[in-house]
Amino acid sequence: MNDARLFLGGLVLGAGLVTLGCDSGASPDGVISVTRASVVVPQTPLDGTTIPRFVDPLTTFNGRRVDATATVNVNMQEFQQRVLPASIYTSLPAPYNAGTFLWGYNINNAGASWPARTIEAKQGTATTAIYTNSLTNTHLQKLLTVDQSIHWADPLGTTAANNCVNGPPLAAACTEPYAGPIPTVVHLHGNEVLSQYDGHPDAWWTPGFAQKGRAFVSNTYNYLNQQEATTLWFHDHALGIVRLNVYAGLAGFYFIRDGRDTGLPNNPITLPSGPQEAELMIQDRQFDTNGQLYFPDSDNAANLNGPPSAPDKHPFWIPEFFGDVMTVNGKSWPTMEVQPRRYRFRLVNASNARFLIMQMFNQQGVDIHVNGAPGPAVWQIGSDGGLFNTPVKLDDPANGANACAGAPVGNNVDVGAGAKCLFLAPAERADVIVDFGGQAGKTFTLKNFAVIPFPSGSPVGFGAPDATADGLVMQFKVDLPLQGTDTTFNPAGSHPALRATPIVNIKTIAPNKKRQLILVEEEGDTANPDGPGSPVDDGDPVESLINNTKWNGNREGTTTVVPGSTSNGRGVAATETPQEGSTEIWEVANLTGDAHPIHIHLIQFQVISRQIFDVDSYLTDWMAAFPGGTFNGFNFPAGIYIPGFGPPLTYNVLNGAGALGGNLNYDAAKYLQQGACAGGACPLRAPDAIDSGWKDTIKMFPGEVTRLAVRWAPQDIPANGTRAGQDPFPFDPTNGPGYIEHCHILDHEDNEFMRPLLIAK
Repeated sequence: MNDARLFLGGLVLGAGLVTLGCDSGASPDGVISVTRASVVVPQTPLDGTTIPRFVDPLTTFNGRRVDATATVNVNMQEFQQRVLPASIYTSLPAPYNAGTFLWGYNINNAGASWPARTIEAKQGTATTAIYTNSLTNTHLQKLLTVDQSIHWADPLGTTAANNCVNGPPLAAACTEPYAGPIPTVVHLHGNEVLSQYDGHPDAWWTPGFAQKGRAFVSNTYNYLNQQEATTLWFHDHALGIVRLNVYAGLAGFYFIRDGRDTGLPNNPITLPSGPQEAELMIQDRQFDTNGQLYFPDSDNAANLNGPPSAPDKHPFWIPEFFGDVMTVNGKSWPTMEVQPRRYRFRLVNASNARFLIMQMFNQQGVDIHVNGAPGPAVWQIGSDGGLFNTPVKLDDPANGANACAGAPVGNNVDVGAGAKCLFLAPAERADVIVDFGGQAGKTFTLKNFAVIPFPSGSPVGFGAPDATADGLVMQFKVDLPLQGTDTTFNPAGSHPALRATPIVNIKTIAPNKKRQLILVEEEGDTANPDGPGSPVDDGDPVESLINNTKWNGNREGTTTVVPGSTSNGRGVAATETPQEGSTEIWEVANLTGDAHPIHIHLIQFQVISRQIFDVDSYLTDWMAAFPGGTFNGFNFPAGIYIPGFGPPLTYNVLNGAGALGGNLNYDAAKYLQQGACAGGACPLRAPDAIDSGWKDTIKMFPGEVTRLAVRWAPQDIPANGTRAGQDPFPFDPTNGPGYIEHCHILDHEDNEFMRPLLIAK
């Protein structure tokens, strides 16, 4: 948090962070005492610096991908996998010597793995996926503590029966780790799909369907695969426990192929294929001395981001998880042997909270704690929703060895630096080509330089003597002989077109509606033993919200929905209810101190611009608009921020900018200019080249307004090919439980940073 703070009638305000400090007239009973991690099975964290690096080969999926033109049977089950080098496991007693216990997707009985075997679909050919939850009597459940004080799936009804989400004080049952049946539901991230097959957070089920969420329809999903060829990924999406289920291993790639991007050697684009096409799922993890997953759940110092920020309210939830071991495709710091030729890599940042700004360095004869000469450039050819119009050059070695080191992005820092590097927030994908031609005999180390939390945090070392080596990810060894001649797609020279037709530009469409939404973070007051009733602020987040609104749409501590909401008939109410076929402009102001990757389900969107935003001035006026009242047991005078209240104004009444959302007009000159912007209003910043394509997840930087063109239609519909009220999808998007918008920092998503999204006729 910025040191400059302003105290306004019980609200501590500083550098875009909203901090709760309310007067209830009666203080809570105090902080709930919690035991140390792990609560159920005591664990001793394994020092990541003691784990050998660059030992095991990268797990690849060439020749083992699953054909999705036939029915796909996916069983969720526990298994063991050697994530760490064998030397870690050989000295351990049974059962730990067999590997790390994980939860994974076993597809077509080929065996569970982390990540799952990649599913390969064909554009225009539907895929039927039948999902089975077999996570019973698992070892891992005792190591992953479910916090029952947050709004979660709650199969046994403990959270609801004890009103746990409205503490403190918390009933004793709310402070107990959950030990019941494990709920799961699968979300195919980025897919255009009927909402009942979208993996709605309330569509979970437990083994044997003993318990089901309110949005559950079926465990048989139908993916039409009519969108552009691209890299998708699938992962668990059960309400309030995504961070744990994905951490356990429930994730995998899903490719959509078309007649040009076929994955075959004779593909018309000439993209590298076969062994020269590899998917890379990058995630950070932490382990205990038995080689098992370690997810800090209380005040153990091994948590790299500190203990739970509000133990009196959430005994086990930590704001963001960061691990001290980097894994790629389920292996710690792996190596990949490559030929001196071009390779295509399909990357996803599947970490809970860690951002990635990556660059390669030649480590041949150079200590890994020092950056060697810059490695080959990375050419990005696509992102979340498919291929770019033209390749984008990143990590240009001409920029030097420090081009990406220490290059955060956002307000008051060098915006351009990170944009010139391979830069991924959680859930974002990058389709890239790297040319190892002429590099025979060299070893390149891929390193990550993104600080934690991003962009205002600090490097967290893995025991290295300096920060440059903190982010070791994996190595590429150019030690295989070149087979034949490399005639594949050369992004640095002449090459076929990436696309048959240019990306449809939806940014030029006159919008049907405009929305101005905010991202806001509430912070706790654990410095005061009486709980939230003092202006003393410790800067630790309690929860983050979209438009100051809780997941279910109710005002915090009440059963009153935010005015202007529409119920999905299954327990949640949405304020974002766009018409099918319409085009909207979303302007999202990030009032928090962190960057947040915001994911919108159902569609791919396009970035229009970014603009620096005067958060402090805006917050002063925004708070003054709150009407006051009694909520969740606290009394709020008029003009004081009410957490979880919804926006201060009526959502569906247009503001001065003609925007929905219930917020003050962002376009007022006083909010879009500040001392850092010479000459008055801060300039609009065009999207970086890496954000120039179709996106379903986008980084929203602190102190900025991010503008999106959001069209509720498939990608390939021409710019003038649809209108509001016309269904352009091959299914009815208004049917079923609805869709979601949320932050894809999993720890945030699990604690209220998510809202329902309903499509209207």
